[in-house]
Amino acid sequence: MKKIKYVLVSMGMTLLMVGCMESPTISQTNTHIVKLDNGKQYKIPVGAVYTKDAVTPQAINFYKVMGVSNCKNGDITWEDPIIADRINKIMRGGTKQEGITMYVEAAKEGTIGCSSPLN
Repeated sequence: MKKIKYVLVSMGMTLLMVGCMESPTISQTNTHIVKLDNGKQYKIPVGAVYTKDAVTPQAINFYKVMGVSNCKNGDITWEDPIIADRINKIMRGGTKQEGITMYVEAAKEGTIGCSSPLN
């Protein structure tokens, strides 16, 4: 009986720890349409933070180098809010390499991306 209690307690602690870890909060399959001030509409993941203006050529090149290959003129960028927060923290106190690593990982995970206008 004691063994069962220990097993259950350890399983409960494991689930609690897993549940408390910060993991990405968005899914590219769960999307909605946002409309910018310029009247253009974009489909982005629900919960993602996004730019209010189209990307610049420099941003397109940056995202391509980081692993997001579908960015083009007229697109906006979006990020998982947890990833955006991590990137902001790195920009305030980390190294350039840490920032690049974060972007590359986020691109591989699909937690950052570009969206083209629908209309």
